[in-house]
Amino acid sequence: MALDKTISWDLDLIKRYDLSGPRYTSYPTAIQFDTSLSETQLVESGQTTTDTSAPLSLYIHIPFCAHVCYFCACNKVITRNRKKAQPYLDTLYKEIEQVAKWYSDKRIVNQLHWGGGTPTFISDEQMAELMNKIKQEFNLLDDDSGDYSIEIDPREASYETMQTLRKVGFNRISLGVQDVNPAVQEAVNRIQPTEQTAAVLKSARELGFKSINMDLIYGLPHQTFESFNETLDTVVAMSPDRLSVFNYAHMPDRFRSQKHIN
Repeated sequence: MALDKTISWDLDLIKRYDLSGPRYTSYPTAIQFDTSLSETQLVESGQTTTDTSAPLSLYIHIPFCAHVCYFCACNKVITRNRKKAQPYLDTLYKEIEQVAKWYSDKRIVNQLHWGGGTPTFISDEQMAELMNKIKQEFNLLDDDSGDYSIEIDPREASYETMQTLRKVGFNRISLGVQDVNPAVQEAVNRIQPTEQTAAVLKSARELGFKSINMDLIYGLPHQTFESFNETLDTVVAMSPDRLSVFNYAHMPDRFRSQKHIN
């Protein structure tokens, strides 16, 4: 029997979510921060309002990038000195130990995400070491049933690195793409051949990653309706499982690298 390939659009669902909201990378959102609370009060509030029977979600931030992308508004450290990562990781291990004492309570971690920066800036050995530290302090699932994801810059991900990520327990990846047009890439200082992205996607499928996301940004310099359509056609042809499409927020007074964008 032939499969029905007709796309069904849920208009009620589209109308429900057709509104502006905070970016998913900002949670809690900035308007929910309360500077009057002390460190102790914040921890006590977290402990008293937490459902100790509920699973945990963990986020690990690796801020380092070897190259600056002009559009980026993330918390980052631009450096080519890979030795700078280890002191950061040593401090991160102390934070992991402390947070585990506050919240772990043998609760299952059903969601884990490493973001950045560029998480694959650190070496394969450091990635394995970091994951082992998390396993020591928190109750990670070992049957590949959790959502364990990592953001990947295809320019910083060899096949060996992809093997390491799969081996230590990641099963979902998010590839930074933004745009495939060379003029746009040059304008935002992120030269990334499509072949390079496709190679990482191919290796992820071979290694059994169960979900592959791609990040795109619209509103970048030199983009047009037609050129972004071409980017979408190129990306769709690679058949990722999911797309995250963001609008570029131009705030050069807050993010110095954006001053390079006219």
